[in-house]
Amino acid sequence: DAGSVTEEVKVATILSCSEDELSLELKAQIIVVLESAWPDERSLEAQLRAPLHDPRQRPRIVVLLENDEVLSYLVIPSTTSHVASHSYRASGLSAVVTSPQHRNQGHGHRIVTAARELIAASDADIGVFTCDPPLVDFYVGCGWTLMERTIVIGGTRDKPFRADALGKRTLMGFFSDYARQHRQAFEGAELYLELGEGDLW
Repeated sequence: DAGSVTEEVKVATILSCSEDELSLELKAQIIVVLESAWPDERSLEAQLRAPLHDPRQRPRIVVLLENDEVLSYLVIPSTTSHVASHSYRASGLSAVVTSPQHRNQGHGHRIVTAARELIAASDADIGVFTCDPPLVDFYVGCGWTLMERTIVIGGTRDKPFRADALGKRTLMGFFSDYARQHRQAFEGAELYLELGEGDLW
């Protein structure tokens, strides 16, 4: 029918992969989106040559794409956490950002919820990260639990980096039977994450 109008259907999809699996084109888009929130003095070429995140934390890249365009981005880093002489496999959220032209459209909610599902389906015992107080309701709305009295301590054992010193709040998810059985130990605890110096989720 010559009078019909074909409308392009836009379908947003979640991509989850290791950083090594990213194409250079997609990595370049991610860098531009990251720079909208955290400007970097390095050139794009220099950033393309460097890892996006600390490889020691086994980062899992999560991207919300629409027709190959990056709408939202985050990374799921992982490490070992320690509470009350117990060790837990921990994954978190970091570098959560939506492209400026695509904000206030629900993309952040979609990618954060998807990331929680990815962590729940992994071998992680717990999910844990920190945020500024105004963002608590957003993350709770994506399925995370606010831990009022739990303090995350990043950095290193020699140089601890306390989240409460920055006024951050702690969000968690308990995914393994082991973690759920010991959940009470996290209430009011200091939760150590084995990260790099000055690093915090």
